[in-house]
Amino acid sequence: MKNYLDVSGHISVEGSKSILNRVLIIASYLTEPIKILNPSNCLDIITMLDNLEKLGVIIDRSEDHWMVKPRKKLKRNAELFINDSGTAYRFLMARTAAISRSKYIITTSEQLKSRPIVPLLEILEQMGSTIVSKGNAKIVNGSNLKGEILDLPADISSQFISAILLIAPSYNNDLELFLNGNIVSRTYIDMTIKIMQDFGVIVDFDGSRIFIQSGQEYNNLNEYYIEPDFSSACYFWALGALSKSAVSTNTIEQSSLQTDFNFLTILKKIGAKIEVKKDVISVCRNKIKGITIDMMDMPDQVPTLAVIALFADTKTIIKNIEHLQYKESNRINALVEELSRIGANVSYNKGALVITPLNKIPGSITLNSHHDHRLVMAFHILKLIFPQISITGSPSVEKSYPDFLKDIKSIKTLKSYYS
Repeated sequence: MKNYLDVSGHISVEGSKSILNRVLIIASYLTEPIKILNPSNCLDIITMLDNLEKLGVIIDRSEDHWMVKPRKKLKRNAELFINDSGTAYRFLMARTAAISRSKYIITTSEQLKSRPIVPLLEILEQMGSTIVSKGNAKIVNGSNLKGEILDLPADISSQFISAILLIAPSYNNDLELFLNGNIVSRTYIDMTIKIMQDFGVIVDFDGSRIFIQSGQEYNNLNEYYIEPDFSSACYFWALGALSKSAVSTNTIEQSSLQTDFNFLTILKKIGAKIEVKKDVISVCRNKIKGITIDMMDMPDQVPTLAVIALFADTKTIIKNIEHLQYKESNRINALVEELSRIGANVSYNKGALVITPLNKIPGSITLNSHHDHRLVMAFHILKLIFPQISITGSPSVEKSYPDFLKDIKSIKTLKSYYS
């Protein structure tokens, strides 16, 4: 099936929520206010902000920056509510468990009930906290945590590891953490360690062992700039890879802490033309060829790559993605089910998703996003190409990219048809 897509546009994306969530947890340890530049207003971040404020952190928000003013001592009793944010859930669970002589009730949305949390709870309890489950709630009795020598499964979520790292100043003695199994999303652990280093806390990580010396404190910084969210930019880079004309996004980086910045490398491998200037990244089509690629460290962009693969000249194999079953939806099953409904030949076996290019134009199909923001955004690339497609659950983009629907509607369509 030949591609005649031609669209153009420029999108400016907000700051990275992955970086910002980590900086906000660190800010709760500081003794002086910090200005955060280029923040994000997505639901995941608002959830983190609302709950930090319940702990006593003061956050003054303006359009282009926030002032975060920590308290000398955080409140020792509070009721928190985590709304659909796995990151906030795990990070705040660790943060509250590290506050001595405290008691918190942490309630979650229904969606979070299916997200893994038990390995993190077990290790926090080994270090001295007490956590009791009661329905959708966890009752957390915080403590002065002891570091010890501990084991943690690394093949479910890197956020367990990041949550334990970020509370480094709370440990009474050295922490030595051994990671069991294949480490998923290792680049997010690297991101956490780099941000901690920016604030003066050093972590030794050799690939399977993490060591944190006790007694370290986060340094006060006057300000911290949050680089653009390249996870959000990926959807527009993907659209550019399918288009004769370029689609561009903002940047001031030539490299990034964010693993999804490397999606550009994948697009180049597929055959897209990429131009990175001082403040703009532009992507347009050259050719689209099928590839075999390991996506263990870039799970959020598996749906995006799966959509691009539908228009390649040969099949695409996406490997090492077992952990996608633990995301906002079981993304593996969802991709197989929904892409098959538009006529694609998609299968999953032994950790690999195999996608054969489309050979016919889909009819008027409604795709079920399973209320997963990543699926909504990837499917909207398809909708721009095939307007007859409908998508359920589009409001779920509020979780990570509130302006996504507005931004994708701003892309100018010059020509779009397939034969």
